[in-house]
Amino acid sequence: MATITIKYTELLSLSVKQPFYNNKVCRGYQATPILDFNIVPTPETLAFMKAKKMVFKNIDNSGGFTVLVQTKGKTPGGNELLGYPITVADKLTFVMLLKKPDLINFNVLPTSKEANKIYYFGNQVADKTALRDDLHLSKNITGVDGAADQLKKVSKNYNFHFAGVTTTAAVKVKHLLTGAKVNAKLVTSQNGKSEIYVDLSALPLGCCQLLISNVVSDEFYYLGNMADQPMFGVIELSLSKLLSANYRVVEPDLSLTVKRPKYTVLFKNRQTTWRYNIQLQPTSPLYIEMAKLTAVQKADFIKQLTVATNDTAIKFKLASNTDSNFVFISTKNIALQERYALSTNVAKDLIISLSKYVKTPKETIIKSSLPYPSTGSIDAGSLPTIYSDVFITL
Repeated sequence: MATITIKYTELLSLSVKQPFYNNKVCRGYQATPILDFNIVPTPETLAFMKAKKMVFKNIDNSGGFTVLVQTKGKTPGGNELLGYPITVADKLTFVMLLKKPDLINFNVLPTSKEANKIYYFGNQVADKTALRDDLHLSKNITGVDGAADQLKKVSKNYNFHFAGVTTTAAVKVKHLLTGAKVNAKLVTSQNGKSEIYVDLSALPLGCCQLLISNVVSDEFYYLGNMADQPMFGVIELSLSKLLSANYRVVEPDLSLTVKRPKYTVLFKNRQTTWRYNIQLQPTSPLYIEMAKLTAVQKADFIKQLTVATNDTAIKFKLASNTDSNFVFISTKNIALQERYALSTNVAKDLIISLSKYVKTPKETIIKSSLPYPSTGSIDAGSLPTIYSDVFITL
């Protein structure tokens, strides 16, 4: 009886990296990773992968996924050959669903996400220096940029307000990957302005441009029926042979090089000014001690009251105070992290304490091991400074 051998080869892989975490991926775990994102193929991509004999697999310990493809034979040079044809317009699209809202606080992202926008990550990147095993999909090589990496999302019913007079014949929407175009369905002009309506249902999902008299007037991502669904972003991986060699998935002869592309979505962890708000109750020993002092003694006492750390690189200063409230802020921004270690010794934890009579023989720790800031919220009300608050009652 004849034996049929079906071979699958890695087509590409992707990882989501977050330096906030010790393992750069997700919160520390014992057995199973708990990821901040759920990444899934779109229905369009699922149908495409089925037709082209591809398999999608989540890889939780990298925060991403891999795609395998059926191959048949090899080139004379030894590269695996795809079993089914691929065109320059073909792509794989994945939706990123955010599972942990705190992510926008501890990563460098806008502190509020606009409902009509999504993050867009694609492999049509013009960076020939990017390494094959670390191909950034963000516009900025250093990581995701809230301004550069976001696009407006639209449904099939696309409307645009144009500050001028135009006609349906002069208005087109172009799908960037395929080059397909559709004309405006309706243009209403009044008082020197125009309201434009375009039915996008004839286009595939993807990045589009609005052209008015051949001038780009808007850019957006067409999501069809998914436009109203809550989502963080979209990952779009072109299979075009025309991509630069380092970002390319499939070679012009439909072969796969031995070194497969490994794409990366890198989030930079946010640096904030830490602010300790210490409230003294009337029954607090510290409050009672201060109440017994003269005005001169109290002023000197406050000068010798501080939030201190066991790391010489991290210092705090008194920003404001009353008899019952003290606010200490860090003298420089501190990167938010899952675990805080000494800058000189990663094996030792950062310890923060409230002390009195500092730099004198009477120096005493009032309260040790003060909590680190929570990532549940940040204070961006005094931009460009962003505060991470800790509230303590004594």
